[in-house]
Amino acid sequence: MSQGNIMSKPKIAFVVGHSNWGKSHTLRALTNGSRYQRRLTVKDVEFLIRRMSNDDLPESFIQFMATADPQSIPAIIAALCPNFQDESAATDSVLTELRTKGYRLFFWVMEQQYGTANTMPAGDISRLRKYGTVVVFPKVAEATTRARSFRKFVSDVVLA
Repeated sequence: MSQGNIMSKPKIAFVVGHSNWGKSHTLRALTNGSRYQRRLTVKDVEFLIRRMSNDDLPESFIQFMATADPQSIPAIIAALCPNFQDESAATDSVLTELRTKGYRLFFWVMEQQYGTANTMPAGDISRLRKYGTVVVFPKVAEATTRARSFRKFVSDVVLA
C-alpha cells in the first residue's frame, strides 16, 4: 500500500449509521457504483474498503477487525453501526482493540436515516468521540452527495 508522508499512523475511516441508513449505498457511490471495488486511493493513500458492517455480518466484521494489521493494512474505510447496547455486536471491544493496535479512528456519522425522520441518538455520537474524531453529516442526501462528503472528510480530516 502506498503511504507517502500523509500516513503518519494507521487510520480507519468509518461511515457510521444504524441499520438501513445508507452506509453501503454511500460506499458504493464512493466507488462509482461498483460494489466489488475493494480499494480506493485518496491523496496518494490506498485504502482497503470493508463494506459489510457490524450490523450486516457481526462475526465477520469482528473477525476482520481482530485480524487487521496496521503494518500490512495501514488505511481502511469501513461501515459501522454504533450499536453499543447490543452486546453481541461487541462494538466497544472492537474499537478499543483497534486503538490498542495503533489505529487512529475517524467517524463520519450520518445524522439522519435516508428517507425517514430517524436521527442518530446524541449518546451514540458522544460514545464514538471516546474512540476518535467524529464529524456529523447533518443532512438527508442522495448516496452520491454523501459519498462526495465522505471523500472530502477522508481527504481533509483523516489525511490532514
